[in-house]
Amino acid sequence: MYDLLILTLLSSRTMSGYKLALILGSSVMPRRKISNGIIYPLLTKLEHKGYIQSRCGNSRNAKVYEITTAGKQYLKQLMQEPVSQDGNRDNIYCFKFRSFGYLNDQQKLEILQDYQAAIEQDLAVYDDILPHFADLAQRFPAQSDYYKWVIRTVSLQQQLSHTKLTWVQDSLKQLNKEEK
Repeated sequence: MYDLLILTLLSSRTMSGYKLALILGSSVMPRRKISNGIIYPLLTKLEHKGYIQSRCGNSRNAKVYEITTAGKQYLKQLMQEPVSQDGNRDNIYCFKFRSFGYLNDQQKLEILQDYQAAIEQDLAVYDDILPHFADLAQRFPAQSDYYKWVIRTVSLQQQLSHTKLTWVQDSLKQLNKEEK
């Protein structure tokens, strides 16, 4: 996952490891601090594989990193890999959306459609379980406060899913306009 974002970020400009860690931390949900113990081993690995290269960037001898031709090819490969349906799914899709400049319209379309299908599956699950919790709230009035908040949380997930689907539809329309 981090390879995808690091290469995406470096494809637009050179950056220091410190700057990459800040952006990575703000890009991953939930937000988290990316420590030196995470970022620098990743950068070293990518550099050893020839996907990035480092050079002295300023008077403080801070290293800056830039993507190589091999790194651009690897980024294209990462963009075409299927997204696993786990806790990092939305992060990976967002990283891919940031890299759309490297893709042709058909590849963009496929990624957007895959994301749409994943969100629709989530929404179907939320729609199925909501009546179940409403029924439990009625059957067990002593626990109604618990079920009330479960229902509210599922409702939040439904609303977020609808927002994501609206974004996908808007993106598909934009892509369609660009094709014409």
